[in-house]
Amino acid sequence: MKIFKSFIVMAIALTAGFFASCSEEGVWDAYDTTSEPTYSFEQKASNYVLTPVDTVEQVVVKVFRNNANGNVTLPLDVTVSHDILTYDTAAVTFENGKDFAEFVINVDYANIALGTKYTAKVAFVVDSVNFTEKNLSLTGNNSTSISLQVEYNWQSIGKAIYTEDLITTFFNAPNVAYEVEAEQAVENPSIIRLVDPYGAAFPHNAPGDYDTSKKHYMLFNCEDPEGVYMDGYHASGMDWGYGEFTFGCMAYYYMTKGQSLEDVKAAGYCGTLDENLCITFPAGAMLVSMADYNSGGLYASNKNGLFKVDLSTTTIADKAKKRARGLNEEKETKKDEEITFKIAENTFIAE
Repeated sequence: MKIFKSFIVMAIALTAGFFASCSEEGVWDAYDTTSEPTYSFEQKASNYVLTPVDTVEQVVVKVFRNNANGNVTLPLDVTVSHDILTYDTAAVTFENGKDFAEFVINVDYANIALGTKYTAKVAFVVDSVNFTEKNLSLTGNNSTSISLQVEYNWQSIGKAIYTEDLITTFFNAPNVAYEVEAEQAVENPSIIRLVDPYGAAFPHNAPGDYDTSKKHYMLFNCEDPEGVYMDGYHASGMDWGYGEFTFGCMAYYYMTKGQSLEDVKAAGYCGTLDENLCITFPAGAMLVSMADYNSGGLYASNKNGLFKVDLSTTTIADKAKKRARGLNEEKETKKDEEITFKIAENTFIAE
């Protein structure tokens, strides 16, 4: 077993007399021993995905200041999604002579549920002891978000037939059906994911349209066949010039707002897994965003209601023969004159 003992540490980059943070600009306030102290979290956000053989006991959040003078304790505003994540005191203390301090989030790893994302947000408390607006860094990070998830073990179940109707919100691309590798969670067979559905297999893609450095997944929770939903927002690795596409569904969106699965089922946001092993969703019940378009805002998708994941061609199908499928055998290279940006009306959901 690989042990991550007491650290998933937000990495620090330190050079003589100057801090380098992970702000979008890649810079932080210059080291200054005379000015009013300013503070910054090292990272704006950090996401950790572990395998079941990994163990983590703590997440260590580093906080910087632009001088090293005196012992200073800063109150923090800390929110966690689950009692799996705990902390001793909502504060961070700088020791005299040190320009960084650590805030520790404890992880009850023994009780972590596979496939569940645990989140925390840590922020400075303005107008508190030792901290006012003038102590905010102009170029650093005044809050940080952390997510931690232990992945399932996955097994291949062969090829599913995926019918695409998500990018049609933004592009006049014809709907296509094509084979995509599918996997099933070993620990929970009702969890299914597609592997790189918007990579080389996507008929409208051309080389350079998609990221080949890692795998990208689209995950479905099918524990309730009448209440299927995409579990999370899934980055596709595909970029057609407006930033990376990310996909999700309305059911998950409203569940993160506090609604129950039964609520979103009643509202008609969920998909279904039918007796033919096909996952479908109602028209408009899916979500899509492009990172560089409208600040990555979410838009309703599946406008034609054609989105489908056909699992009858996989090894989980209880059939002797695979049914014939109307696949697009020939891949088409995306051409500007054939597929153009044309956003569908009344699809914007939220930033």
